[in-house]
Amino acid sequence: MAMDTTEEADLLEFDLDGKPVKAWVWSSVFKEGDEVEVVAERSGDRWQGYGIRRITDRIVALHPHCSRGRRAHYRAVFSLWAKVVVPVVVAFILCGLGYAYFRYGSDVNWRGVSTELVLAGIAGGGLYGLVAFRISSKMMGFVRLAEGIFQEFGWKDVKNIDLPAITKKSKQPGAPGALGVLYFRY
Repeated sequence: MAMDTTEEADLLEFDLDGKPVKAWVWSSVFKEGDEVEVVAERSGDRWQGYGIRRITDRIVALHPHCSRGRRAHYRAVFSLWAKVVVPVVVAFILCGLGYAYFRYGSDVNWRGVSTELVLAGIAGGGLYGLVAFRISSKMMGFVRLAEGIFQEFGWKDVKNIDLPAITKKSKQPGAPGALGVLYFRY
């Protein structure tokens, strides 16, 4: 399957304690002279950064797609699946009942039609759930990297960290639109 894997990201190159660091982050809000902490690993003669945080205002910029721990990731996937599937299944059932009424009138076994439509809706929802789970499983490399970054920052309960949700709770009116999407407040 061919996928477009191009996306916007910022490449940051800087020296930290005299060591060269290169880090890809979704969006950088850091300026020259900011005091930051970096999660990085040695890659040859330089360091590869994955997470940068500025403690003064609790801002963190991360490697793309590294914003949730494992449990938070699956909760977000389930929530999105439910927001899509429940309305679709309800619409399917209502359309099926409407079709049966206008096509056959009162000569329909309503209990049988209703049961069949509900079972078909549940089967369809389950199929979409399987697809959602498979797609979310493909993101587990990013989830494991996010958990490693969170752990290196010294954060507790890394599997339940959901930076987009945490940022959304503390986001003030007038805050940049990228806050909570491309970089986060922890």
